[in-house]
Amino acid sequence: MRAGTILRTVWLIVAVGFMLLPVYAMLVVASAPDDTDLRGLVFNGFHLPENIGLLFGEGNLPTYLRNSLILCVGTGILDVIFSAAAGYAMAQLSFPGRRVLFALVIGTLALTPMVLVIPVFLIVKELGWVNTFQGMMVPGMISAFGVFLVRQFALGIPKELLLAARVDGAGEFRIFARIAVPLLKPALITLFLVHFLAQWDNLLWPLIVANEQELWPLPVGLANFQSEVGFNYHLTTTAALVTAVPPFILMVALQRYYVAGLTFGGLKR
Repeated sequence: MRAGTILRTVWLIVAVGFMLLPVYAMLVVASAPDDTDLRGLVFNGFHLPENIGLLFGEGNLPTYLRNSLILCVGTGILDVIFSAAAGYAMAQLSFPGRRVLFALVIGTLALTPMVLVIPVFLIVKELGWVNTFQGMMVPGMISAFGVFLVRQFALGIPKELLLAARVDGAGEFRIFARIAVPLLKPALITLFLVHFLAQWDNLLWPLIVANEQELWPLPVGLANFQSEVGFNYHLTTTAALVTAVPPFILMVALQRYYVAGLTFGGLKR
């Protein structure tokens, strides 16, 4: 038993080491003073603070970072609000066509985003939202995955609890806001985190809608980064390393809720 435990521990350490190896390589390259001597896995000094200062002082990285935060936080909050309302309604409210509507929502999960890019762009163009934040945010303000996730959680809310609130004279909106939302907290935080991470790496839609550099988020900015700083491996790697910090911090801060959100649906209540 002890030998098996030691073997599993060694295996986990080796696996984690292999997973962290690319991050270590990024740190080595980002800490280099220039591109003349990139030694792979050997540090050539530690110039990471100077490289970060150069990016924030001379490049547009602060603008890209600000735009990404606005886009990810804004669309994440909107997705949580609308998906929570829709998912709760499909789980706990009775209305004609509920099953058909939910089936249509699930059916949209089979559609690749590439299929929807052109029609959604034409709608955004007709609304005059090209090169605007609302043009980038509104199409992602609700997701079929979010509706499905919240609905599955809302099915676990005891109907007796909601019935008691209705008997006491509470309206449906008050029941949703005061009772359902606190019970759905793990699901809503999980949805926000998943949506934030997906939008943080989203290149296609901002690249199509935003033609002005002042509106570019980090993925678009990094894709065009070579034109700003030249072909510099160490500065480009430094920028990529900086962009990984916010989602890492968010993931660590909300990890407890994220794990609870993923495991809640599998528990027998």
